[in-house]
Amino acid sequence: MGLRIVPLASGSNGNSTLVEIGGTRLLVDAGLSAKALGVALESVGVAPGSIDWIVLSHEHHDHARGAVRFSRKHNVPLICSWPTLDAMEASPAHVASWQPLEPGRVLDLGKVTIDPFSIPHDAVDPLGFVFEGEGIRVGVATDVGHATARVVEHLQDCHVLLVESNHDDDMLRDGPYPWHLKERVRGRLGHLSNYEAAWLLEQVVGDNCCNVLLGHLSEQNNTPELAVESARKALARGGRDSIEVRVAERRRPSPAVEL
Repeated sequence: MGLRIVPLASGSNGNSTLVEIGGTRLLVDAGLSAKALGVALESVGVAPGSIDWIVLSHEHHDHARGAVRFSRKHNVPLICSWPTLDAMEASPAHVASWQPLEPGRVLDLGKVTIDPFSIPHDAVDPLGFVFEGEGIRVGVATDVGHATARVVEHLQDCHVLLVESNHDDDMLRDGPYPWHLKERVRGRLGHLSNYEAAWLLEQVVGDNCCNVLLGHLSEQNNTPELAVESARKALARGGRDSIEVRVAERRRPSPAVEL
């Protein structure tokens, strides 16, 4: 197999993940500045200009901040839905080139396919992804308000999963956020709690899965220890104790997952 996944940053400060399958390099989300994305890529041995595609899940600043600038600076095509591009106040003329993405329609990039699916979040057209190539399936779903049947269906049988585990319910309830923000975070268009992420993993993790990455952890309403413990307990209930569970680092590249 030929897979490498490196979360470059994960959290409300910015989200971006390098996914390499069979020699194709994808930058999934670009929520750092173009300069910071370049520095992060170079720190893991990847030249920014060697990225084949940028793939955006939605338009929020922490996922799309550097997309347009990085695309133009390094001549990297952008893949996203039209509503997402429009919500960024951008157009195909603003990027190196643009490839539209529609939920339910698989996009063939040659050695890699992208199967985009709708996720519940307070953005115009938020998407999760399954990337497939070289016999490998990688599922990515962050900023998920709740795990719908569609989310569960698409994330089945992946070898590697990157899923959101944003907050601990008690820490959010008792934490410093104002009430309206607490309601947004835990709402059905907000973010997955540790409990909800664990439930999702119980539904989707199968015999093929060997790595789970937990992403988008809240800095104030969660801890890596709580998130990992919750996920591991869920996996153990399904007899999946051997699966490696890691937390994606907030402000620096995480160790690579390689198959």
